[in-house]
Amino acid sequence: MSASPHTRLQPFSLLLTAAGCAAASGLDPLLSLSDGQPPVLQLAPGVLFACVLMFGYLHAVPALLVAVVAAVLQGVAPLPALLQAGLDALLVCLAVQVLRTFPLQPFPRMRADHYGWFIAAALAVAVGSGAAEAWTPQAPFYVSDWTLHAAGRFAGTLLMVQLIAGWTGHLNWRSLPGDLGQALPWLLLTLLMTAEPFLRVLDGPEPWMLLLPAVLVWSAIRLKVRWMSLLLLLIHAIALYGTHARLGPFGNEPPLAALMLLQAFIVTFSIAPYALAITLNERAAASRKARIREAQLLDLFDGSIQGILIHREFKPLYANRRAAELLGFPSVADLMAQRSLASMVVADDMPVIASDSNRRLLAAGRVLPMQADVLRADGERRTLDSVIRQVQWDGANAIQATFIDVTDDLRARHEQRGRLERQEKQLSAIMRLGVDQALSAGEDAALATVTEVVAGALSLPRVSVWRLESEQGRLRCLDLYDARRLESGRGHAAGDEIDPQDFPHYLALMRSGRALAVADARSDAQAHEFRRGYLDSQGVTAMLDAPVFLDGRLAGVICLEHTEGRRDWLHDEQRFAGELATLIGRYLVALERRRAQAAQARLSAILDATPDYVSTVDTDLRITYLNLAARRTVGLSGPALPPDLLVGDLYPPEAYSHYMKVELPAVLRDGIWIGETALRTPDGGSTPMSAVRVAHRDADGEVQYISSVLRDISGIKRTELALREANETLELRVEERTAELARVNERLKDLDRLKSMFIASMSHELRTPLNSIIGFTGVVLAGMAGELNTRQHDQLTRVYGSARHLLALITDVIDISKIEAGFIDVFEERFEVASVIDEAVQSVSQAAREKDLFIQVHQPPGLLVHADRRRLLQCILNFMSNAVKYTVEGTITVEASVRGSWLDITVEDTGIGMDEAGLARLFQPFERIDSKLRVKTPGTGLGLYLTRKIATELLAGTVDVQSTEGAGSRFTLSVPREGSGRATEGPRP
Repeated sequence: MSASPHTRLQPFSLLLTAAGCAAASGLDPLLSLSDGQPPVLQLAPGVLFACVLMFGYLHAVPALLVAVVAAVLQGVAPLPALLQAGLDALLVCLAVQVLRTFPLQPFPRMRADHYGWFIAAALAVAVGSGAAEAWTPQAPFYVSDWTLHAAGRFAGTLLMVQLIAGWTGHLNWRSLPGDLGQALPWLLLTLLMTAEPFLRVLDGPEPWMLLLPAVLVWSAIRLKVRWMSLLLLLIHAIALYGTHARLGPFGNEPPLAALMLLQAFIVTFSIAPYALAITLNERAAASRKARIREAQLLDLFDGSIQGILIHREFKPLYANRRAAELLGFPSVADLMAQRSLASMVVADDMPVIASDSNRRLLAAGRVLPMQADVLRADGERRTLDSVIRQVQWDGANAIQATFIDVTDDLRARHEQRGRLERQEKQLSAIMRLGVDQALSAGEDAALATVTEVVAGALSLPRVSVWRLESEQGRLRCLDLYDARRLESGRGHAAGDEIDPQDFPHYLALMRSGRALAVADARSDAQAHEFRRGYLDSQGVTAMLDAPVFLDGRLAGVICLEHTEGRRDWLHDEQRFAGELATLIGRYLVALERRRAQAAQARLSAILDATPDYVSTVDTDLRITYLNLAARRTVGLSGPALPPDLLVGDLYPPEAYSHYMKVELPAVLRDGIWIGETALRTPDGGSTPMSAVRVAHRDADGEVQYISSVLRDISGIKRTELALREANETLELRVEERTAELARVNERLKDLDRLKSMFIASMSHELRTPLNSIIGFTGVVLAGMAGELNTRQHDQLTRVYGSARHLLALITDVIDISKIEAGFIDVFEERFEVASVIDEAVQSVSQAAREKDLFIQVHQPPGLLVHADRRRLLQCILNFMSNAVKYTVEGTITVEASVRGSWLDITVEDTGIGMDEAGLARLFQPFERIDSKLRVKTPGTGLGLYLTRKIATELLAGTVDVQSTEGAGSRFTLSVPREGSGRATEGPRP
């Protein structure tokens, strides 16, 4: 039998077992109706059997001890008593082990056919222990005594096991009143039928004796086990009383014989009908449930939308209608008539299905998902998605496969995925080209990007853009991308021309605004004009051409060409070609605009946009052009020039003479002259200019005009003059400044020495006496110098606190002075952040506990940092000390995290917080924020100022604070993980 939850070894259950066995041992002698004869109903063995069966083998120990003590009290020698009790316990344990070995349900919920095993075990125990009880050393062995002992033990075992099992299992005490209401009529009826014949003195047989078995049978059918066991106990009590009082049909017989007959009658007509009734009921109910269940399962399987097939080595054992449909059989009978279904599985999938690993998993009870292709009975190949598992069918292992046809779903998903991928590529290409500045500006190189992007989006080997030249009437290739020529370096080509007269139908189709979509160019009539050499020479097999329009006229064509067999152009691809034609139209508009503006933009950029003087002079020395800067220089307004403006009108006499004698002959001879000249200003003065003059000749070499570019160099002249003057006085100024810097440097050295001496003097003269004051004050407060009264202790405590406050102030001032003087050293080492945080938490834990504050720490394990450990601890401790000081109740959270190559340590509290004014003064020296806790909280006002000094100047980090008044503050220290100044990853705080 399987273990019950009540078999847990609990001291209370062991005590109950001992008490029950003691009560039964005390009651058994009372059931002996004749001196010298064994009790006709022995309850102690039944209690022992029930406790071991229900609660475990350990419960035999207290029962054994109780049996030995009871036998000794009855005058039996200790050794025989121990042997007899030990034999009883051994026989009971062996019987229980036999019952647990067989596949029985837990008692008392066992089936009726299992009940026979229990009766056989109880009888074997009763016979074995009865023989031991009837045997006496050096005395004859009487079978009658053996039978009496065995009968009494067997009856007691059957009675007590049923009683204990029925009232100690899964008992719901709330349901007992309802059960009692249903069981009470049958209990009363059976007890009345039993009391009538066995409590009256009858002269002969009565009909009640014949009705009693029938009533017992009906009671056994109607009552539960617990109520039936209680009824049997009451029937035995009535029979025992009737036998004692010599009542009933056996009143004239000896008491022992009458009781034995009565006992045999009741046991026979209680246990046997009870077992028979349960067996008949359970088997009938099981048969009905099995038939209903089978019909329900068959209806469920046949109505399932999934195919269900059970086979053994691919020999079909069961199949529903859906399985026959999915496998292509007209009916289930046709499917079941197949000798093997292995030939229907595609050869590639068979090794996977029949693999040893799958067999082991199925044998282990695993449910395996599997997808396989099958050849249906009608020859069609389909994909089945199935779940297989191992089941029992007709007493042997078989495979159950539950499957559905996913062929259409897979095909649809494949097509949908392909369509989405195509559309995503097309959308990406349109978006990329739509924001291409070069394409919008009409640049020549932009078309190479267009053809490459389109070829990649549609997986095409050839993409080209053609423009219809209105002047020449030809289609000219602006760019042709051929992926097959990339290795030879000729992936892009341009300049090819096509005579429209050779393709009249094609041009007519393009002018109509319709795209040309040809899936097979060699057989489609629309592409017949291209079969005269173009298709074969270029290897084109499919074409998709879209027209490009400008102002309602055909301006060009974009051609998408396929070279590997037939290609059916999808709707989204044709729409994509139309969108590309729109982009090409925008490009052509920008291209024409750019060409129209090219000359004007070039002249404007060279002449009007420059600040230099630009002019042209013909061979008669007349000014033919002046740019904007030149007109402003000579004082002319408006773009028009005076018709008789000559070179001599723009230059002063000296410059004009130099122009005629030197510059003009040189430029006519050499074609260029570079030098300096001067221009006349509107106020009659002159401006020095640098000049470049170039002679422009025609095809015959004759000079047509001379262009000049002049630049104002008056500023340069002034700078040269100032530079000369500065060079003359530079040496004197350098000597004066050098002497002044030497004097300042000596003064700074003196101040630095004085500051260092001051720091050293303060360190010795202030901290040493203060440490002595703190130490001796602590000794006196500890009572080591004698007892102090309350007033003395209070005053010394104030002295002690003030001294420590003054020492902290001096220490902070010295540290700040050292940092500012650069005399403090940084000792970097590699250590775990957790150790520093734990040390800081330990330092403030006592103060936090006194205020009932909870400290939380969040940090990744094993986090290392390379920094000055002492200075990092000093910063964290300052943050946590402030958090404890200014937090009345709540939580202090310390968190360490990594951000790139930076280490962030955050201390957050739920304290009083600060307003904007307090945050502005937070890091100032000797500043303390006004609050209700200021008077109660000691401090120097230098902690945060020193902390920021250490963080920024020694640790190369930063300090950040966020605070909300009344809600708390959050301080964050950020330092490089690999030493000061070496944090490169992640944004600097």
